[in-house]
Amino acid sequence: MDRIAHSLYPLFYPLWLIAANLTARAGGMIILLILGHGFAANQLGDYFAMLAMVGLGVTAAQVGTGPLLIRLQQAGNLRWAMACVVLRATISLGAILWIVVEMGTDTLSQYWPLLLMPITAALSPDWIISARTEFSRISMIALVAQIAGIGTAAWAAHASNPDWLFTVAPAISVASLISSIIFAFNPAKDRTTEPPEHAALSQQSCFGMIGFTLLAGVLPNLDFVLLGSDTTLFLAQRIFLICAAFLAAISGALFAKQQPGHLRDIWLIAPMAAASLVLWIWPDGVAALIYTKPSDALITLLQTGALWPILLALLSRQILILQEHPSAMWVGWLCLCGMILSADLLPAPAEPSDILILMQVRLALVLALFYVSGLKYLRRVAPS
Repeated sequence: MDRIAHSLYPLFYPLWLIAANLTARAGGMIILLILGHGFAANQLGDYFAMLAMVGLGVTAAQVGTGPLLIRLQQAGNLRWAMACVVLRATISLGAILWIVVEMGTDTLSQYWPLLLMPITAALSPDWIISARTEFSRISMIALVAQIAGIGTAAWAAHASNPDWLFTVAPAISVASLISSIIFAFNPAKDRTTEPPEHAALSQQSCFGMIGFTLLAGVLPNLDFVLLGSDTTLFLAQRIFLICAAFLAAISGALFAKQQPGHLRDIWLIAPMAAASLVLWIWPDGVAALIYTKPSDALITLLQTGALWPILLALLSRQILILQEHPSAMWVGWLCLCGMILSADLLPAPAEPSDILILMQVRLALVLALFYVSGLKYLRRVAPS
């Protein structure tokens, strides 16, 4: 029986991360339902637009070091891990300043809770838990954070106070930080599997991993912030971000366990293929589930962006394959710079549906570049 269980373990170990993310997504869905039925669409659109900008600040605060910190922890290089955390905290302060400059100080008294999110993301020790592959604890952290978010959202809707909207996401971040600290510094005594050992990383691997991680972090928000201006587009983005968060948790589990081959592809692609199918054939049902009386424009946007989840899944697959190979160290950085510069140079289409089509074309172009890079750089490397 032990041999059978050991052979089946690679197939089912991501279930802890799936459970954690289902907890987070279930909480996120409940929060969206509460807010979607408690506030007007224009209020939510403005809030989600600001939240997308803060999301870029959170990515900057983490400075692409999540996977790197996991590997440093697994290799026992704690000195460099702490240096990364100090760097993250320093950059988070710059991200907060950038958010204040972009949003202005006129409404600072309303949105100031959002400024807690970059610093909590920078200081969170969840990477220690992932490095120890204590995925059940990730699920518990998600549960605590979502309970805090649901309670705050319920109070905001009950009070019908738009200012309380800006405390929902920070409540999740702060609760996640506190619970992560508690679990990170109290290792589980009943761990059934040991984390994989990992050799010291080369400078090229570290540099490349940071670039790929930054790219993966900004992709769900970058085009919406740089190209989008319509509030309906940001209402649609919140639904797409459910898929992105689900995918990020699966990728984290696969990375921590160094899972190669077909199992990696199944875990990444199958859920997002299902999400794309649902958005294509039932966009009105998805929109009606989340928002009160969704507009036809929102339903059209969800169907127009049906390929977005599967494109992001395929990109995540290529990132997992390439990010630790020293020969591909520049690929993530070049794609990141290209996405930012091209979004600034391209004239944004007037129609939100055209903007969403452009976003998917841009993702497809990055995916094509990744596949070409994979063929070039990994030709002499054993298959992943």
